[in-house]
Amino acid sequence: MNVPESSACVVGLIADPGTADAMANRVARRLEGVLAKLEEHEVHWEVQVAPFSLPLGDSGRVALEDKVPKLREKHGWDYIIYLTDAPHYVQQRPVRSVVASESCSAVLSMPSLGLARPRTVASALAELVKELSTGQPPGSAPTPLGRAISVHASWQDAENEQNRISSIEGLRGRLLLIAGMVRSNRPWKLVPRLSSALAGAVATGAFGVFYTSIWSMADYLSTQRLWLITLSSIAILTLWLLLHNRLWESPKGSRRRERLVVYNAATVLTVGFAAAAMYLLMFLALLAGALIVIDQEYLAYQLRHGVTLADYVNLAWLASSLGTMGGAIGSSFENVEEVQRATFSQREYERRNMDFSISAPGDEPS
Repeated sequence: MNVPESSACVVGLIADPGTADAMANRVARRLEGVLAKLEEHEVHWEVQVAPFSLPLGDSGRVALEDKVPKLREKHGWDYIIYLTDAPHYVQQRPVRSVVASESCSAVLSMPSLGLARPRTVASALAELVKELSTGQPPGSAPTPLGRAISVHASWQDAENEQNRISSIEGLRGRLLLIAGMVRSNRPWKLVPRLSSALAGAVATGAFGVFYTSIWSMADYLSTQRLWLITLSSIAILTLWLLLHNRLWESPKGSRRRERLVVYNAATVLTVGFAAAAMYLLMFLALLAGALIVIDQEYLAYQLRHGVTLADYVNLAWLASSLGTMGGAIGSSFENVEEVQRATFSQREYERRNMDFSISAPGDEPS
């Protein structure tokens, strides 16, 4: 299907609520600008964004094409692109995009773009629109060397030979996918959900800050030992959160073994980053408390040498590590379901069991 003869073309950009929807709204105007520069067409491009979550099939494939007629009838969109924050699998291979020329629709998996900036996402979306409007895939045929170093491959869909699929290939492609999944999990959003853990950690750390034996220990320990204690405390909290909240993922469907590794790597990194962020917040709070409460001369008297800011830093550093271990106990009081929402398996389970109805742009799907 080519560009309509009318002077305006409307692209319906539907996106999963959350990271994908936020990105879609950020790139909509940029995408219009990129499309306006297409030399092939002298038309006015308009991009409309609507938050939707489409169900996943048992194979891990997004069910879009059978929803296109209703979406087009209701909204009048010329082209429909679904930006999803879920890893997309087709024929047991992780894919970047699926282009359905017959229905003028496409799916773009945002995690496959890694830590992509809005400019990169807009460029990827523009390539899909250009292919749908012209029927020509982007770029020229790659050289053998180009194919060897590329993280993408292009092939035809076995279910519909007119559909083109861009897949993620090799170790670098998987690492890119994991990075994108961690971003979609939004580790910074997990920190507020760990309020009980943070409260327990701060309480334990505050006790350490004002306990003179901790002062002497922090003064005695080397920087290398303090770093080792820090990494160990973050690892302990991460492991506790994974086990207590049952975050170890067990993906179902095709490519189970690969997805077990990819999903759990993304989950461990997500929880690890959240634990590290919690550690940093607690360190800053304890450092401020130590500077305010502990008199410099009294600290020097206890340590039997002159003190500088470095001594306060070491004190808050050790107390934060001890507090992080105590935070693991506090995390036992968290809402398990809220924490599980930060992982892909829970969201994928919900997507596989959701009902879908066509609603107006901006409305929540029922």
